[in-house]
Amino acid sequence: MARQVAVRAEPQLELKYLLPQSRAPFAKAWLASVVRPEREYPPALVITTYYDTPRLELLDEKIDSDYLKTKVRVRWYGPLDRGPATGPVFAECKLREGATRDKQRVVAHVRPADLESLPLSAPLWPALLDGLRREVPDLPADLAPVMQVIYARDRFTDAGPARIALDTDISVVAVNPERLSCPPRADSLPWAVFEYKGRGGDLPARLAPVTRLGARRSAFSKYLACYEHVTRRIA
Repeated sequence: MARQVAVRAEPQLELKYLLPQSRAPFAKAWLASVVRPEREYPPALVITTYYDTPRLELLDEKIDSDYLKTKVRVRWYGPLDRGPATGPVFAECKLREGATRDKQRVVAHVRPADLESLPLSAPLWPALLDGLRREVPDLPADLAPVMQVIYARDRFTDAGPARIALDTDISVVAVNPERLSCPPRADSLPWAVFEYKGRGGDLPARLAPVTRLGARRSAFSKYLACYEHVTRRIA
């Protein structure tokens, strides 16, 4: 496999709010009026493949609301019209301790086009974690993809600097039958996710009105919510 590059993200506070998907257009317009769109990263699709052990032990950490949680994923970004993606592919390990997080990211020099139609059971997927394992050597040895999720992301910036994201139209587009015995669903999740990453202990006052749009603070996990969605444990 081609050379991989490691990038380390600084620990920071992460707050998440859920709001009905039907309110997402109002939330997007309101955010654009109070904070700045992030010019470096225009609106895009996020294509994320979640990894887990055969017994889904990383998922169990989320179900059990463990204080320490680990998330392993491969992701890339594409245009909103679902045209060809041209950017890098990232392998990531996200370690969460309470409300703070620490992320290790490795850039794998493989093209999104090499992965877009590849079954999640293919051997290449576990191999994409090789570079990440050098940065996080205690990752479980038997990780493999469970599901692939797509959603639209709008990014904004605020003083601090703080980063804000609005994730909408979250849907499961593929599952690995060796990890999950149910098919993906055509319908998306009924929620959008408002995410704030910064240094303070709470939302700045100018962002607090998001709750008037029906947003509520939540320890939301896309991986867990999508698992519950495709297994029909939730609507």
